[in-house]
Amino acid sequence: MTTPALSVRADLEDVAPYVSPQRPARYRMNTNEAPYPPPEALVNEVAAELERVALNRYPDRDATRLYDAIAAHAGWRREGVWVANGSNEVFMHLFLAFGGPGRTSLTFEPTYSLHTLIPRIAGTRTVQERRGQTFEIDVARAVETIERDQPDIVIVCSPNNPTGNTEARATVEALLAAAPGLVVVDEAYGEFARPADTFVPLLRTHSNLVITKTFSKAWRLAGVRIGYMLADPALVAELARVRLPYHLSAVTQLIGEAAIRHAEETLELVQAIAQERDRIAAELRARNVTVHTSSANFVLFEVPDPAAIWGGLVEHDVLVRIYSEVAGLERCLRVTAGLPEETDAFVAALDEVLGAA
Repeated sequence: MTTPALSVRADLEDVAPYVSPQRPARYRMNTNEAPYPPPEALVNEVAAELERVALNRYPDRDATRLYDAIAAHAGWRREGVWVANGSNEVFMHLFLAFGGPGRTSLTFEPTYSLHTLIPRIAGTRTVQERRGQTFEIDVARAVETIERDQPDIVIVCSPNNPTGNTEARATVEALLAAAPGLVVVDEAYGEFARPADTFVPLLRTHSNLVITKTFSKAWRLAGVRIGYMLADPALVAELARVRLPYHLSAVTQLIGEAAIRHAEETLELVQAIAQERDRIAAELRARNVTVHTSSANFVLFEVPDPAAIWGGLVEHDVLVRIYSEVAGLERCLRVTAGLPEETDAFVAALDEVLGAA
């Protein structure tokens, strides 16, 4: 490889690109995608409407209809909605606008790695606090860290990826009270948790709260890339400073609008996925495997030799996620809940691998 004409920024020299390891496997249970395609009626509607899209013209710059649809679905003011190409881009916009040099973010580890990577890409100093034994946020320690480091943006993931646990309302309220800036709650997996576990109601009383959500999981649209955030309209208005022109394509807008129209049908299989999640956890516990309680669409579990177990599952055409290189998760694997036949294949393969071990 030749030397680049210009070296990367000094603060990015030790930043590794985000990688979700992929390899061919019949049963892909490693990336938390929905196992079901979108409803047929939604797909047919999109196909018909695509014929009327003027692909030679720029899309609606403000995605007006999509914003209106999401605001109505979320029950939040349209002026307090922001939409982007996946919730990762929402985070990028947040940190381009409110992070950057001289500002600090705080995460609670282990959690979603992009919650640290995106701030660093945006030039933000990052601070990490460890979670407790059962991966909950230690409120007293968190408040102490906030008072010491004065982070501009505090990030909470609930349900947390990859551990699956949700945070208590009292925890988030304590963070909101202590934080000098924003508290961002990533609810990418919120539809798989109890309705009472969402923090959206707190938006009405806390102007420093930001909620992010995605269409990639429960909505069965990972390939479309739609994410959104709900926040105080005054915060949302500032994001227009960092948005690229026409960043939401006409096709993205069309599919998002159709998904909202078919919301009931699209989300009707959430409970079926949650049942498979609980079934996986029960099957693992029946085999004396340590399982961490999950309110998402995946299960984190511990094994003595995760590399060997992961490799053995791959040999049986089952791909799960390995976390042996992540601090606090050295013995952990994570499996996505999906179709009943995928659960069958995972359990059968695991029995073979554990038996061989």
